[in-house]
Amino acid sequence: MDDIIRQTKTGRLVIRSHHRRRSIRAAIMTSILHTMGCTCLLAGALQLYCLSLGADDFFLGLLTCSIWAGAPFLLLGISLMRRFGKRRILVFWGGILPAILMAGAVVLPVFGHMGWLSSRWILYLLLFAVLARSIIDSIGAAGWFPVLQDNVPARITGKFFGSFRMYWQCSVLATTLLIAWFLGKDPGWWKFCAVFAVGEVCFIIKIFYLRQLKEKPVQNQTTSPPSTWQTIKLAVTNREMRYFLGYIFIYNIAAFMCLPFQIKYLKELGYSEGFIIFATSTISLGAILSLRYWGRLADRFGNRSVFNISHVGIIIAIACWLLIGHNLFSAIFVFVLYGLWSVFQSANGIAQTRYMLHAVPETNQSMIVVVHTTLFLSIALAPLIGGLCLWLLSEVQLQTGAVNMNRYHLLFLFSSLLITVPHCMHKHFQIDNESSTFEVFVIMTRPLRTLFGAFVVLPKRRDNQKK
Repeated sequence: MDDIIRQTKTGRLVIRSHHRRRSIRAAIMTSILHTMGCTCLLAGALQLYCLSLGADDFFLGLLTCSIWAGAPFLLLGISLMRRFGKRRILVFWGGILPAILMAGAVVLPVFGHMGWLSSRWILYLLLFAVLARSIIDSIGAAGWFPVLQDNVPARITGKFFGSFRMYWQCSVLATTLLIAWFLGKDPGWWKFCAVFAVGEVCFIIKIFYLRQLKEKPVQNQTTSPPSTWQTIKLAVTNREMRYFLGYIFIYNIAAFMCLPFQIKYLKELGYSEGFIIFATSTISLGAILSLRYWGRLADRFGNRSVFNISHVGIIIAIACWLLIGHNLFSAIFVFVLYGLWSVFQSANGIAQTRYMLHAVPETNQSMIVVVHTTLFLSIALAPLIGGLCLWLLSEVQLQTGAVNMNRYHLLFLFSSLLITVPHCMHKHFQIDNESSTFEVFVIMTRPLRTLFGAFVVLPKRRDNQKK
C-alpha cells in the first residue's frame, strides 16, 4: 500500500500523484461509459419504446421514478464500504450485477416481436429490470463520491467537476445524436433492440475501468465509526446540513418533475421520435458549453452567486414551455429551452457538489452517502409527483379569452413556482467569504461594459473607504 499512499507532514494520508492521475483517468472513462449505457438503456429511447407499447402518463412517471428509486439503498452501502472498501463495492454492486440485470432488457423487444410476450408483460418486465438495477447500482454508488474525494484536491473541486462532467456530457451528446439518427421516424422493434445492446456493452466495459480506481484506507480512529442511523441523525441535527438536504430534495423535485413529460407533451403535439431525441440532445450540449465556466466561477467567487443565477435561469427555462406548440417557432424554441435548462442545471449541480465536498470532512465520508441518497431519492420522486399531478389534472383545462392552459401547462407553471422555495433555503448553508451575486453579475458583464461603457457602478467596500 505504501507505493500508492503517502503521509504528509501533518499526518494526512494522500494518494501519490501518478496513481491519482491514473485513478482520475479511470474515473472519467467510467463516467463516460456509464452515461453512454444509461443513455441507451434508460433515457429517451426506453421512454419512446414504452410509448410505442401503449404506456400512459402514470406508467411513464413510474418508469422514470424507478430509474432513481434505489436511492434509499445507498445507505446500505455505508457498512459495505467500511467493510470491503470503496472500489470493491463499486466493481461488484455498481458494475457486475447491474450489467447482468439489464441484459434481460436487451432481448425483450425480440420476445415482443415474436409474440411470446404481450406488450403489458414487456412493460412490467422492463419496469422490474430498471428498478432492480437501480437498487443494486445504488448500493455500489455509495463508494463513488468518496473515491472522487480521495483523488481530487480541494482547491480545484469546481474546476475538476466542471471538466469531469463535460467529458461525459460530450459522450451523452454524441450517443443521443447517433440514437436519434438511427431511430429516425417510426422505428422498428429491432432498432430499439440494437440501441439497448450497445448500452449493455458499455456497462460491461465499465467494469474494467472501475477496477483501476485508487482509494485511501480508512484512517484509524479512537472510537468506532458511527452507524448508518447515527450518520443520518448527525446530518439531520446539524443545522446547515439539514437545510442543505432539504434544499436538494425540493430543488430536484421542482427541476426534474417535468422532464419526462416534456417528451410525452411533444409526442402528443405531433413531433417525431427522431426530432424529440435530437431536441433532448441539447441538454448535453448546454452542459458541455457551460460546465467549465461554472466550475471556474464557483472556485473564484463561491457557491452563492451560482445558486442564485441557476434559480432564475431554471424558472425561465421551465415556465417558457407554456409557449410551445406545433409550429416552426416552437420547433426551434424547444432546442433553446432544453439548452437553457441544461446550462442552469449544470450551474446548480456544480454548486451542490462543491458545497458537499467542502462541507463533509474526509474522516466522515458516510455523510456524502446521505447527501447522495437525498439527491437520488428526490430525482426519483420528481417524475412520480409529476405523473400524479397530470393524472389529477387529466380533466382540467383553463380557457379564459386569450389564455388556453392544459394539464401540461399547469404542471410547468407549478414546477417553476416551486423553485422559489429552495431559493429561499440556500442562504442558510453558504460558505463564508463568498462574493455577492451583484458583484459576480458586474464581473460577468464586464465585456459589455467595455464595449458600451460603464452602466453599473460597483459600490466600494467599507474597508477600502476607511483606508
